[in-house]
Amino acid sequence: MGINDNGYIRGLVGPLVSRKVGTKNYIQGKPHRVKQNVDTKKAGKDFGQASRAGAAIRQAFRLVHQELHDGQMGNRLNRQIYRAMKTNIDDDRGTLCLNNCRLDRLVNFQFNENFHMQDALNIDPAVSLTKENQIEISFPIFDINRALMLPKDCNAIAFKFHTFSFNFKEREFIEVKDEEWEIDIVYGQDPILAKTISIPCNEFVGTPILVGFTIIYLHKNGRRCNVLNEVDCTPATILAAFQL
Repeated sequence: MGINDNGYIRGLVGPLVSRKVGTKNYIQGKPHRVKQNVDTKKAGKDFGQASRAGAAIRQAFRLVHQELHDGQMGNRLNRQIYRAMKTNIDDDRGTLCLNNCRLDRLVNFQFNENFHMQDALNIDPAVSLTKENQIEISFPIFDINRALMLPKDCNAIAFKFHTFSFNFKEREFIEVKDEEWEIDIVYGQDPILAKTISIPCNEFVGTPILVGFTIIYLHKNGRRCNVLNEVDCTPATILAAFQL
């Protein structure tokens, strides 16, 4: 119903909406409802599946991103999952799921755009899957002061690898392994020796496996240990993704 307000019309008059802005009266037609066709309905179902998969990944990797991430992380992750789902060109649109697609499209996803892992770490660990279904993450020998960007007062770090098996159709996940490699930082120290992190996954054959990776920055002072990570100083990424 339209109302005459001192010469200005407010409200709905038939198919028209009248609004007063300042000293002007604006009249506009009601927007028409957009009718979805078959293709847009299928795309909507697939993106809904991507959104649910993204929620599962974010929840599983809470100890990786530590809730220290950019404000668009959820949307970015959903879009990347949707891109991965579309690599399944055999199943019908509207039925796609992350369980059956190219998971490597998720590798190197950054949970925190404020601090990219490649800015934090100047070496790239080699990742492989053995015939025995064991994920191996291999670091070369490295000088810690040249290989890492360290925040002020940091005298120790922990590389954290958190691995999960997922069932994206049911939005379920199971922890495979939570591994940390802690390194003290001392002035003039020798290079850090090469090391391989092994993650047995034989019990999870037939499921998608994702490995989250972050760096935890520490300040040790006697018996006390403070975590220095902040929203602009927390690199976190999906390091590996395999369909076993």
